[in-house]
Amino acid sequence: MHYLVDAYNLLFRTLKKRGSLEKSRQSLIEELNAVVAELNLHVTLIFDGAEEYLPLPTRGHYGAIEIVYTSKSQTADEYIYEEITLSRSPDRLTVVTNDRELSGRSHQHRAKTMTIDEFLKFLSKKKMKKKRLKTSHERAFHDSDPEIARLLLIFEKRMLEDLTKDFP
Repeated sequence: MHYLVDAYNLLFRTLKKRGSLEKSRQSLIEELNAVVAELNLHVTLIFDGAEEYLPLPTRGHYGAIEIVYTSKSQTADEYIYEEITLSRSPDRLTVVTNDRELSGRSHQHRAKTMTIDEFLKFLSKKKMKKKRLKTSHERAFHDSDPEIARLLLIFEKRMLEDLTKDFP
């Protein structure tokens, strides 16, 4: 699944303190990248562009996240909608936005949608599940050392029995 995230929707929903927009944006990118990389998700953050001189959207990567800044003449919503309409598999796209119009238009083209809150809950649940699996795996491996030793003794005993059968 490829998540197309209306980045300023996410930023303003998660903004914790007042400060420069640039610092807040960078903090969001860094925090989201850590989660996305850990969960191995395909996420594109789409920001509304503000640069007058950029006639086309710019794309780049920050770690595991693809980042798009739209051109001045195109909103993030328009960019996301265009990505959906050009996609060969819009059903493999999930649009993350609180914009009802974009969400409705996305559904019309078979893309899935999530609100920002649903996306944040989704990430949190996946992260907790991964943590539980990792913890249970580590515990199971650690707890199994005595079991491995017991099975090794049984195996050695049976091998010895098999060898002594052949030699009377």
